[in-house]
Amino acid sequence: MAKLLPAYIIIVLDQLSKLKMKSLYESGNFFYDSLLGGILKFKFYENPGLAFGIRIGSFGWLLFIITILITIYILYYLLTSDNLDMYESYALSLILGGAIGNLIDRGLSLFNLFGYNGVIDFIDIGIFTNTFRWPYIFNIADLSVSIGIGIFIVCSFLNSDSDELNNEKA
Repeated sequence: MAKLLPAYIIIVLDQLSKLKMKSLYESGNFFYDSLLGGILKFKFYENPGLAFGIRIGSFGWLLFIITILITIYILYYLLTSDNLDMYESYALSLILGGAIGNLIDRGLSLFNLFGYNGVIDFIDIGIFTNTFRWPYIFNIADLSVSIGIGIFIVCSFLNSDSDELNNEKA
């Protein structure tokens, strides 16, 4: 179960950070101050859609079910695959933790529990105060999925056999 440790850590950090930000926002004590010279800001947003704010309309349930199925597949693959190296396992665990973290929020939103109106996003990054900002606000789960995908792609490239790649036909 050591393969799942990064997922557990991400889920806990993600949910605790979201609970804290939601609590601060609802109590009126939320802060919008810049940190690290304006590189990091916190902004509270409940995203009812997909990544990058893509609207899903009435397809929330479908997205929820598809996310559950993908999460189960990643978990199964992570636990049963013998040909994953340590970095690939770590990457998949990061993706799994992030997927579950956002799945929890989406489920709370769909079932109208605890006042959730979507996946909670709060991290805003950029250079300087307002000049060059990343156009999307995100959370720890999103960051975990993105980092996990990046690591997995690099590992797949580094672990690929160049002879196999040369013999492939388009």
